[in-house]
Amino acid sequence: MNDLLSVEKRLEFLRTQIRHYEYAYYVESNSEISDKEFDLLLEELIELERVHPKLVTEDSPTQRVGGIAASFETITHRVPMMSIENSYTFSEISNWLTRCEKQLHKSPFPVVAELKIDGVSGSFGYNNGKLINAATRGDGKTGDLITANARAIKSLPLSIASKHDMDIRGEIYTPRSVLIKLNSEREKDELEPFKNCRNLTSGTVKSLDPSVTAKRRLGVMVYGIAQGKDLGFDRHSEVMSFLSNQGFKVNHAWKICQNESEIKDFIDDIAAKIDSFDFDTDGVVIKIDDFSKQEELGYTAKAPRWVIAYKYPQKRAITKLKSVEWQVGRQQITPVAILDPVELGGTTVSRASLHNIDQIKEKDIRTGDFVVVEKAGYIIPYIVESLPEKRIGRESIIEIPQHCPSCQLPVSIKKSEDDGSTQIYCGNSSCKGVISRKILHFINQMEIENFGPQLIEKLLERKCVQKTEDILFLNELILSGVERIGSKSAQKLVENIKKAAYKPLFRVISALGIPNVGIVISESIAKAFNQSFDSFLNSDEESLIKIEGIQKTVAGSILSYLKDEENITFLNALKDWWKGPSETIGTITVNNDFFKNKIFVITGEASLPRKEIEEIIKKNGGSVKSSVTAKTDYLVIGSNEPETYNSSKKTKALEHKVDIIDEHKILLMSEQ
Repeated sequence: MNDLLSVEKRLEFLRTQIRHYEYAYYVESNSEISDKEFDLLLEELIELERVHPKLVTEDSPTQRVGGIAASFETITHRVPMMSIENSYTFSEISNWLTRCEKQLHKSPFPVVAELKIDGVSGSFGYNNGKLINAATRGDGKTGDLITANARAIKSLPLSIASKHDMDIRGEIYTPRSVLIKLNSEREKDELEPFKNCRNLTSGTVKSLDPSVTAKRRLGVMVYGIAQGKDLGFDRHSEVMSFLSNQGFKVNHAWKICQNESEIKDFIDDIAAKIDSFDFDTDGVVIKIDDFSKQEELGYTAKAPRWVIAYKYPQKRAITKLKSVEWQVGRQQITPVAILDPVELGGTTVSRASLHNIDQIKEKDIRTGDFVVVEKAGYIIPYIVESLPEKRIGRESIIEIPQHCPSCQLPVSIKKSEDDGSTQIYCGNSSCKGVISRKILHFINQMEIENFGPQLIEKLLERKCVQKTEDILFLNELILSGVERIGSKSAQKLVENIKKAAYKPLFRVISALGIPNVGIVISESIAKAFNQSFDSFLNSDEESLIKIEGIQKTVAGSILSYLKDEENITFLNALKDWWKGPSETIGTITVNNDFFKNKIFVITGEASLPRKEIEEIIKKNGGSVKSSVTAKTDYLVIGSNEPETYNSSKKTKALEHKVDIIDEHKILLMSEQ
């Protein structure tokens, strides 16, 4: 007994220390110990919990990363997550303040000004001091449950001192430094770099594997509590202080402003610092501080009247257009501007989008022109306009290419059915440029690691692959014969390809590269056809247009793709290769002593489907029963239930002294 008490004390010490160092590093950006010292503490905790599984707690630092889910469930927000009205000039803010004052019949001040973080909005449910769920904004009324991914974000506490039942609102984001590091690693592996922080965040949050979230080191900055007034707070500024004291990373900079002049000073001060932040921000949010005034102002159909966002103007630069490169894509050949390097928004820009030939003609952009460059959404550089007044007579008109830059065969030109724009494309189905882009798209969508553009080019040159489906059946012998690919690298690539076969159906649909069918529509299709690839392949127009987001044009694109003879060969190969996420459970390494011959009963709402929990238990040698008896070994209560949760099964478990755990313990023990 004394030994057990000693172990419990050591466990509590380790958990407290690790939480402290995580808070210091991920919230306060202060590294108090070396990575090696931290890893030693974590390794000791993992080993102690392995030896003493009954002492594992749900808020232990080891419980952040769970198992792979088959799909996302949805949740209805208790308080809707509404949009915010945007403004682009200070006079619009002044007008908003005047409207508020007119409706209130008194001054709207003080107001709180805070940064508008450019990430993914999230709602984080806490009760009895525990993180019980997390969800995306979704359509504002319902969102996807991303609890497992949220638990993997180390700046988000799993437990807090407050026992309030509340939904904390915040922004999930990727630090700029993390994006730079990840892209550096991807470039070494010859992989396409991530385009920007927001896209990386969005894709990571929607990953079904929480270990991906953990690796990408996302952050969360919180900015409010949905039930703030109901919990006894009088002001938004009180909520911000409360959240900070609870250990959350609060919105980076915020200020209580007493007049318009102070709001303007805050906006100008942030504008001067914006490039130095380690996260993307595109504006300032201004909120009426007093909750009673917020309540009086109320809401429109789309947004609260007591808050407004000021968006900073896009940053621009002037430089010279040296030349135009035409690049071959999966569906079109598009123009890219080659520029004299120029500083823009903290980065050096030497290439920019020209969209298409129609926009080049409309804007009268010529080679040799001085042009105005802007970052679309603060991310992708594009040419806003040319400056004809700076021309000296040596500029030249940009012409449509007559031959494909890759295979040199004549290009084809047509008008888009959607918007009438001119589309230039290569009609040669054997064009290496088109094939390589199709393969790269497939690899990126299926998240096949260590497989980059340079490797694709080498495989095409050696004729190891000639079409996308050839990627599916590559083996170590073929890969090891490619220049600079050793046996270990070849083995790893083959493993990554096999692993991708267990990705969810929406990834497969998106990877096909059907025009106008991206991740969002692919998710809707997979859900509508109950995750059945065969049902999707046999779909018709009637079944497709019933799906949200799919109009006749998109349905036509899908059906045209599915009926194409070349695509049918690819689709049949995919059918033979793809296995789906449900089969990944069989690959889990088990801890037989924990599961073998044990009887489990499951109750309550969990962070992953009950069917998956049952499959993990059964595949690892345990059995699942419907009711608790004296022979029951474990009652599994879903982690989405509060500590006060009660049921007849829990009552019986307590009577029979049955161990009570949650699904995270099941996942942990299955991974030992």
